Amino acid sequence: MFNLRRLLQALGVAVIGGNGASHVTLDNNPTLANVAADPGPGGTAPVRPFRLDQVRLGGGLLQEKRDRIKGFLRAYDERRFLVLFNNQAGRPNPSGVSPPGGWEDGGLLSGHWTGHFMTALSQAYAEQGETAFKSKLDWMVAELAACQEAYTARKKPTHPGYLGALPEDTVLRLGPPRFAVYGANANTNTWAAWYTQHKIMRGLLDAYYNTNSSQALQVVVKMAEWAHLALTVGDKNQPGYKGNLTRADLNYMWDTYIAGEFGGANEVFPEIYALTSDDRHLQTATAFDNRESLFGAAVADRDILVVTPQNKPGRRRAERLHANTHVPQFLGYLRVYEQSGAREYFTAAKNFFGWVVPHREFASGGTGGNYPGANDNPELFQNRDNIANAIAQNGAETCTTYNTLKLGRNLFLHEHNATYMDHYERGLFNMITGSRADTTSTADPQLTYFQPLSPGSNRDYGNTGTCCGGTGMESHTKYQETVYLRSADGSALWVNLYVPSTLNWTEKRFSIKQETAFPRGDTANFAVTGQGPLDIKLRVPGWVRNGFLVTVNGEAQSTKDVQPSTYLSLSRTWKTGDVIQVRMPFSIRTERALDRPDTQAIMWGPVLLQTIGKPSGGSYWQLSLYRYLKRDGDYQRAAIKQTGKTSAGDPLFTTTTSSTSGSLNVRPYYISDNQAVSSYFLRVEPAVVFGTIDTGVPNRKRNDGLPKYDVPVSGITSPGTDGPTFLDLIWDQAPFATHAAFVQVVTSTADAFVAAKVYTTKERDTIVAKAGEAERELAP
Repeated sequence: MFNLRRLLQALGVAVIGGNGASHVTLDNNPTLANVAADPGPGGTAPVRPFRLDQVRLGGGLLQEKRDRIKGFLRAYDERRFLVLFNNQAGRPNPSGVSPPGGWEDGGLLSGHWTGHFMTALSQAYAEQGETAFKSKLDWMVAELAACQEAYTARKKPTHPGYLGALPEDTVLRLGPPRFAVYGANANTNTWAAWYTQHKIMRGLLDAYYNTNSSQALQVVVKMAEWAHLALTVGDKNQPGYKGNLTRADLNYMWDTYIAGEFGGANEVFPEIYALTSDDRHLQTATAFDNRESLFGAAVADRDILVVTPQNKPGRRRAERLHANTHVPQFLGYLRVYEQSGAREYFTAAKNFFGWVVPHREFASGGTGGNYPGANDNPELFQNRDNIANAIAQNGAETCTTYNTLKLGRNLFLHEHNATYMDHYERGLFNMITGSRADTTSTADPQLTYFQPLSPGSNRDYGNTGTCCGGTGMESHTKYQETVYLRSADGSALWVNLYVPSTLNWTEKRFSIKQETAFPRGDTANFAVTGQGPLDIKLRVPGWVRNGFLVTVNGEAQSTKDVQPSTYLSLSRTWKTGDVIQVRMPFSIRTERALDRPDTQAIMWGPVLLQTIGKPSGGSYWQLSLYRYLKRDGDYQRAAIKQTGKTSAGDPLFTTTTSSTSGSLNVRPYYISDNQAVSSYFLRVEPAVVFGTIDTGVPNRKRNDGLPKYDVPVSGITSPGTDGPTFLDLIWDQAPFATHAAFVQVVTSTADAFVAAKVYTTKERDTIVAKAGEAERELAP
């Protein structure tokens, strides 16, 4: 098989140097480097992660959230995780110690939280080296190793090396000849058994990566050897056994709703292959290919996440796919690509991500929801471009965002497209930070499952034993993982997130200390220690509207050609004491749902702002904002004003007016309590107005550019009659350098509305005339 690692070793690249002076380039094309592979995700990519212990957080929002989870990890009794494993292995348990509960109660998903907890412990240890976390982890790994050995000796399993909190049979029965389905019968059903195997294996691998636990590696390799036999030889002792599993058998398994959910199991086996050079593990990874109903469509870029009954591919394929079942599959495909070089796996992952972002992404960075006429399950994917109609009910599942962030990050390692990081930043500073309650309670992890988006909803926290409770422990202990990335050849440093942190790049004897209050402030300072040539690539966020200002040692850098969603490269021979300052002024903007332009969200940089309180009757808050805009199009100047800060420094805003209830208080999404809040509002702009000048002409809609659903939505016309309004299209082009430029846009847009038979010539003339009279009204 073609090996990408050998290709990497065969390619070289010139290292960018410098003479002490900076030069600025907009560069998104680093080349593959002539260096060996790293262990773990992205290990053969041209851009690679730093180890977690190389980046340390400074004070701020992320550290506050992280420390709350670390408090829970310290307080929680790790012995509870071993109770069910010991029961299977025939080993005694200490008296008075019970399993965690929730889904970790002896039912058919038991064991998955053990893996999450190990990952969280290893990540919590990595940054600051607190021995309390490593002691807990080392004990768990040693006990799991003993359970693995005892299970093989006592149970005489079908294949050696099994480790789990449930019998080996609960995994094997998913395959032939029984092909078990999801249900509650412990003797005949199964529930995402390979998902649980993945979480345990992931936790052990992370223990190896983050704490150098050789015992964890030994245990996970034995688990991988068992998995290879389970997915090739199969359930050989079962009556009706017909021989090795076929591709058709595997396809049938993975298309089984919930029972066939395997998380990102296919991600761990390529990593184990890289660590052991045993080809069997790469073969095991490809056994998870969902070849019957999804993989081929992803390679061909045919979006089939939602289909009609008559177009349903696969023997067991559902009409709407379960989001968190399928997102992590594509993480595994990327890992197969990284270790095999088989391009179709990368293509599938890239195309799949493009189906989700932006076509199924809420303003919070989440995905999921429901829509009229669909089955009542918000964990499933919604129709393509169906945003406003999918907001109702429970909204976005937190662990799906956890996985889409991982997927976007891993794609970035290969393609370096800044839009992947725009998505990552949005999800991080909204869904992820918003998933942990702002309390010091350690009674449970205080994490969300769903994060509802419907008007006047509130978040619920807790989630011991659930999938989102597990991924949440991981998310809040690895905040530093994406702040900085490095080119494989060491010639470039990528600054992706503005987070108070210190990078120690020991291999280059180079460090950077970033000081910032982001997202509570818009400035970041970077102090350099070390000497030598290096490209420092600063991410220019997609939300930048009011400039991206950079100085090096107080000298302004040329940024006149800088564009949002790119990287600005500072190429220089750096020396200790050099200082970079970045300022990216925040601004208020609104974002419209793709399918209902009048359903909008208020954004502050990457942060979604939520209105506080519960609108009457369960409807949306209604806002009229255009009459307050000036020529610069800045909502913050008049329509949505900052009125104060919380004690932590979080900005607070007030809308000028609401057509339903006077002014409204607005705050960042990441503030996590039980208040009723709304993520979207309804834009109500009945008349064409320019400041206080009312034209008397209705602000009509031009119904074009709306999505046409491939799958009909009950009661919703496709493509609908709720397109962008005249004023929407005008103010989309703000800011306007002069009033004449504003009038020119008004005139051309009004002409287009006349041509579309939306306005009469008389109405156009009135609008243009009033626009001309509004120069003083609209002056910034």
